[in-house]
Amino acid sequence: MLTKKCVLLFSGKGSNIKNLIDKQASLNGKLEYIAAFTNNPTAKGIDICSDNDIEVTISDQEELNSNLINFLSKYKPDLIILAGYMKILPDDIVNKYVDKIINIHPSLLPKYPGLNTYEKVLKNNDLYHGVTIHYVNTTLDGGPIILQGKFKIRKKLSIKELEDLTHKVEHKIYPIVVKWIADDLISVKDNIIQFNDKTIYSPITYLVDEMSI
Repeated sequence: MLTKKCVLLFSGKGSNIKNLIDKQASLNGKLEYIAAFTNNPTAKGIDICSDNDIEVTISDQEELNSNLINFLSKYKPDLIILAGYMKILPDDIVNKYVDKIINIHPSLLPKYPGLNTYEKVLKNNDLYHGVTIHYVNTTLDGGPIILQGKFKIRKKLSIKELEDLTHKVEHKIYPIVVKWIADDLISVKDNIIQFNDKTIYSPITYLVDEMSI
């Protein structure tokens, strides 16, 4: 059995990184987090990686993309996980690592790509909100969707409460997708998701009860 090599890209506090690392045992040695990369020298995720013996490359902004190219060339990952990486990957990196990069976005894509999703959800009185995990392509938050976690929005929910619930759903479903990839259950071909060798034409959705998160 060949262990898949995975790298983590982040910009902030690293809660998704910590969650993934804490659940690494469920991968049964099929996937290993070998290194991490950040554009933020004060990111709390640096300490999380250091505490788990994961080497972190910290890049300055001026040489960010060239440093990232060198980082990826050094580690030659089978999977690149964006875990709160707040920079748009340049097209040359995306094209070189096509079908090897996954991202998590705090909305039910294709609704609300980009920033300020919580404000948009509450402003539009949406009945449901959630999280999308998708492969990355050269369109903003537009790659093939692997899995969505969806929950019903109760009345008078604040932005902070909505954000907290969304993070809990992130922590619930991101490890699921990573395990699917580790177990060779998920792949993408011609921008269409394959699950256990079956073509998935609409997103797999995990309906989450708020009481369970």
